[in-house]
Amino acid sequence: MREYPIKKNHRIDDEMLHSLMKEIFGNVSREGDFHVSSYGSLDVIRVKFSGKNLLVETSSNNKKELYQETISRYNNFIERATGYSAKERKKLLTKI
Repeated sequence: MREYPIKKNHRIDDEMLHSLMKEIFGNVSREGDFHVSSYGSLDVIRVKFSGKNLLVETSSNNKKELYQETISRYNNFIERATGYSAKERKKLLTKI
């Protein structure tokens, strides 16, 4: 499970997270506190809030033809959900 911090002034709530997953991955359901979806090379993506962080659990498959599109959508989702771009997230990880 990965933990992504949410940018200080970025506004997102449970309902917005649900609609964002529906927009990017096409389908989403609820399992307790988790929003669950799948797309392309991702068999499952489970997401929930934990304080000021976003917890993301993924499980992938071997659909190589959809790999690039899946990574693109995943990065787009994380950026829109947390407010941090891939470059900013990398920089945060190097600080730790």
